[in-house]
This record gives sequence, structure tokens and C-alpha cells, in this order.
Amino acid sequence: MLAESVANKYYQYNIRLMRRKGSGEGTTERRITTRIRMMWLHRNRTVWMSAVVCAALLVGISGAAAAYSGFLTSANGGVDGTGNWINGGTTRIDWDVSFDAGNGWWTYSYEFSHPRGETSHFILETSQNFTENDIFDASGDFDDIEIGTWTANGSNPYLPGPIYGIKFDDAWGETTEFRFNSYRTPVWGDFYAKNGRAGGEWNTAWNAGFLADDPTDPAGNGALAGHLLVPDTVAQPIPEPSSLLLLGFGLLGVGGVRSYRRAMRG
Repeated sequence: MLAESVANKYYQYNIRLMRRKGSGEGTTERRITTRIRMMWLHRNRTVWMSAVVCAALLVGISGAAAAYSGFLTSANGGVDGTGNWINGGTTRIDWDVSFDAGNGWWTYSYEFSHPRGETSHFILETSQNFTENDIFDASGDFDDIEIGTWTANGSNPYLPGPIYGIKFDDAWGETTEFRFNSYRTPVWGDFYAKNGRAGGEWNTAWNAGFLADDPTDPAGNGALAGHLLVPDTVAQPIPEPSSLLLLGFGLLGVGGVRSYRRAMRG
């Protein structure tokens, strides 16, 4: 269809051009038109095969949604802490982060599991100017959400250092789930969790990379240097599928016109 449109657009131009190149005064318009089309099909077969492949790739990219998952566990040193959560079994944090292209937001899901006692609260790091306006549709095994800077004290025993983020408070269960949506993109960060003195000692947990600088690598699957994925403060939306397709068809059109002109000059 594009080839036919271009041929029609430059039809009169190429008739004059081919006659000037010596096609002969007896050359009929029909013969010139046939020659134009044959040259187009013959010389641009590879171009159009490449265009088909390019279009297929663009469709594939537009239909793909960004999704990442990973976990940290005390079984291999990915989670540190105190009490029975570390010495009495395995403590683990799993996450799934996915982009909802239809709504333009990210969905963050976490599952925190440990061997004994209820989760009292769970703190997830965010960037410094993350506010309550940046989180919505929160659900899970907790009653309240607070956002702020948290330090080591009676409420956060053994917290390795200050952490700014979301505190999921009044949580419960040996397996505790948290889920929310945000327009903020995923980056690498930290967490901290605790319960009471189950077994006579404080049970706490945090990621092994808590005291190290947060990696600046792009989001990906798995953990990175003892960190998990958390929401950033800077929204960086993924291009919508329609934008990708428009870009692809635009490139195909430009490539088609240029190839046609080269064929006519040849």
C-alpha cells in the first residue's frame, strides 16, 4: 500500500525523468509506468522485508509490559536481622513490580515471611520527597500507613540507620502482604521490619545492603547488591503502545520514500 501511494505521488515526476534519461520518444506512458513498478519491486525487495520485520518488532515491543520480580532471604545472607527471625528459621521478602500501560502507573506487591511472631510494622524506603499523594489503592495485612523518616529507637530496635519511606503499621501474620499503586518508577532501595519480643528477644529484619549506597542500575529481575525494588520520586513513564506504533510507521514511510527516490535515480 505504501509503495503504491508513493508511486502515484511521484508518477508524473518519474515519467519526465525517465524520458530525459533516454527512454525514447516512442516510449509510451504505460511502458514507463510498468518499468517504474518493476524497478520498485526488484530493487526494494530487501527494504520491504526489513520493514515487515521492523513493524513486527514494534508491535511486540508495544504489547510488552515492564514487569520485575525478585526476593531476598536470610538463607543466603540477603536478609540480616536479630532474634528468631534470623536464628530460628528463614526470613524472606518477595516482590513483584509491574507497569500498567493502560493506566500509566506501577503496581508494587510485597510478601514478607518469617518463622515466628506477628509482623508489627514494615518500612519500605522511598525517595525523600515521596508523599501520601504518590501512593494509592494500598491493601494488605496492615491497618495504617505513615510516611516519614524513621530512626533507631524503642519502636525500631536495631534499625541500622535512618530510613525515609512508607511505614505499613499495625500489620499482622507470619506472612504479611502489602500492595499499592504509584506513578513513581522502581529503583533499588531498602526495607526494615520488626515485631515484639517473640521468644524473649526482639525479632527484626532488614536487607543486607541497608548500609551500602543504593545501586543506580536500572530496575531488573532479582535482587541487586542486597537491595530490593522500591518506588522512586521521579515519574518516568514508559511510551504508550500507540506512540511506538506511530514512530514505527513514520520511520517506515520515510524509509520508503527515500528508497523509492534512489531507485528512480538509479
